[in-house]
Amino acid sequence: MTTTVLLLLQSFAGIAGAGLWLGAGFSAGSPAAGPSRRERMTVLALAAGGTIALAAAAAIAVVLAGRGWWFAGEKIVVGVPLQLVGLVASRVGIVWWLRGSRVLLARTLMLGGAYAMTAAVLATWLVGYPPQPVATAVLAAAVVLATGLTWALLGHRGRRATAGFAGLLAVLLVGAAGWSWLSDTAAPTIEASGQHLHGPSAPTGGDPAVAVTALRTPDDAPGEVHAVELTASRHDVTLASGERVEAWGFGGDTVAGPELRVTEGELVEVSLENRDIDDGVTVHWHGYDVPNGEDGVAGVTQDALAPGERFTYRFIADEPGTYWYHTHQASSEGVRRGLYGMLVVEPEGGVAESLDLALPVHRIGGEVVIGATDGLQSFTAEEGEAVRLRVANTEQSPIRVTLAGAPFRVAAVDGRDLSGGEALEHRSVRLGAGARADLVFTMPAEAVRFETDLSAASVVVIAPPGAGAGADADETARVPREVTDVPELDLLAYGEGARPELGRFTAEADLVLDRLPRFVGGAPDYAYAVNGAVFPHIAPIEVREGDVVKITIANRGFDVHPMHVHGHHVLVLSRDGVAATGAPLWLDTVDVRPGEVWELALIADNPGIWMDHCHDLSHAAAGMMMTLAYEGVTTPFEHDGHGNRPE
Repeated sequence: MTTTVLLLLQSFAGIAGAGLWLGAGFSAGSPAAGPSRRERMTVLALAAGGTIALAAAAAIAVVLAGRGWWFAGEKIVVGVPLQLVGLVASRVGIVWWLRGSRVLLARTLMLGGAYAMTAAVLATWLVGYPPQPVATAVLAAAVVLATGLTWALLGHRGRRATAGFAGLLAVLLVGAAGWSWLSDTAAPTIEASGQHLHGPSAPTGGDPAVAVTALRTPDDAPGEVHAVELTASRHDVTLASGERVEAWGFGGDTVAGPELRVTEGELVEVSLENRDIDDGVTVHWHGYDVPNGEDGVAGVTQDALAPGERFTYRFIADEPGTYWYHTHQASSEGVRRGLYGMLVVEPEGGVAESLDLALPVHRIGGEVVIGATDGLQSFTAEEGEAVRLRVANTEQSPIRVTLAGAPFRVAAVDGRDLSGGEALEHRSVRLGAGARADLVFTMPAEAVRFETDLSAASVVVIAPPGAGAGADADETARVPREVTDVPELDLLAYGEGARPELGRFTAEADLVLDRLPRFVGGAPDYAYAVNGAVFPHIAPIEVREGDVVKITIANRGFDVHPMHVHGHHVLVLSRDGVAATGAPLWLDTVDVRPGEVWELALIADNPGIWMDHCHDLSHAAAGMMMTLAYEGVTTPFEHDGHGNRPE
């Protein structure tokens, strides 16, 4: 049984137990002659059902603890004690009620015990992981005051007692909400504190601070300059389907920005101008490990560019592979509207394939766009030639892709080559939001179709040249899709090669992903949290240059979270306790599904303050952002100043 199913069952069992005991408490009347036989049977049946449900909830919590303490911490530390207190109080109350003695106190204890059981459930949905002493104390106090209010109401103790308990309960709840709101207004936690210990070593201390603005590509950096001009602006786009969309983009009249194709060793200079994007704009080089000052995150490495402003990014193209770029200012809206494009770094000696296509997959205006447009797109390649499709998921949710008509290899993932991968047929490749995969195949005598699970109409067909190529493409496009029916490739077991020796871990971090009611930017939200907190109050992963960091990510929610760390790639060690057995898998975006636990290794070799966030950008905007912060690095920028919105 999956961890997600166990989490659901544990919640349902806890809710059922509390609900049944509440039903028992409210069903227990106070007739002068004592309870009738029917009343007894009803109350006892509800109490028995509630007890069984709570026992099941506790047992499942123990099983979840075996899957990882992240899934059961608050359930066992907070929930089980509340349930036990509630059961004891309710049991005493039901015994007294059955005997017809102390009826008022008996009914109060039954209902008060049920309140404690309800609080045990709320501990998961309000407190979350890790257990928080203040929030736990508020829950316990609320149970006591609600029990007192029940005693006053059932015993007709008068307006003063009733108003007293009700007023104290209201003050407690309002105070708790106010305390939560004040916590959201506290100073942000983005930079390293300098007090974090790394294994057996101690903080260096005394090192001079360096600002992110100093961590830029040197003026005298080597390499032939590859200059690019990007202009962020609004424009209308007419797609092949006839759909007309209002897009934002980095130039041109297509949805995606211009493809930036550079050669290894070049010095890339990208001058960005914001023409009329009122929300502001930046450029982040997704997956490319640029110096920190070139990272393009509003409020962390620069201020967002207002209309009329310019910024120039510079970096050396020293890592061949498939990457993409997009705004990192209000990106949950900006990327969706079209502020993105592909970045391809070709090896110094050129690419080995005769046909090399960069294919970002995006959804805009209700249509699925592959590359520059929607619908059928046709390309030609001679039989026997090698073809590379560089696929990027620029969507905010996972997609599946495949090739129909030819065996293919997954040659690279997230810009890093995979060695030893066998040729695949009738298999799909899952790409989390922001992820990339290079699919390579040898052109057969018949047409080949690239397809996604987002659209049956938007496909790419590669066919041998000739008079019938167009007809062949149309016919190939009409063949029933494979991608929704074929099994999914497990990249952790694909390819072969020894895992690199990284040495011992000198720092560790646990990231527990959840969804909880929190204040985000001063407003209440059903937020996406890491370790129970939301941006900018999530404690950063603190490192020193040279650290080898073990990062464990556990998803205890019910949403997929593609976690993306800037400036670094991570080596996948295991998923759900099963070690990666294929070629070393270096990712910049880790697609963590509900209930999964991933163990990753990161080499801290690129100093800065780096965003680490969910690349479902709506989740990032709702709180799931934090930083990987090097000790001694500071930022002069404010995450909420100058109109900055760093998601």
